[in-house]
Amino acid sequence: MMFGNLTVTVIDCEDVAAMTEFYRDRLGLKVMDQGENHTVFDTGNGGELVVESNGYKAPLSVAFTDVDIPAAHTALADLAPTELAAHKGGERFEVLDPEGNRIIFVNA
Repeated sequence: MMFGNLTVTVIDCEDVAAMTEFYRDRLGLKVMDQGENHTVFDTGNGGELVVESNGYKAPLSVAFTDVDIPAAHTALADLAPTELAAHKGGERFEVLDPEGNRIIFVNA
């Protein structure tokens, strides 16, 4: 998967359907469980990403590691990714999801 692996993270959001569509269709995460108020994704490394709507809002950043940076940057070009930057001997860039959370992509 060109977007690498994501660790376990919970995102409380306003629109579970839009968030589910974004993480499922744009970032390629597999749905493990889905209910009226939540979706649980397999992160590719034995962890989970949970999007749910419980009314709690907090700033959030998540990171995908071991990413094919050129391919991912190109695939997400319509989301206005940041310019590539140095990161621990590799490269990184960021995009925002539909609710303004920071998604970081690194290859190191």
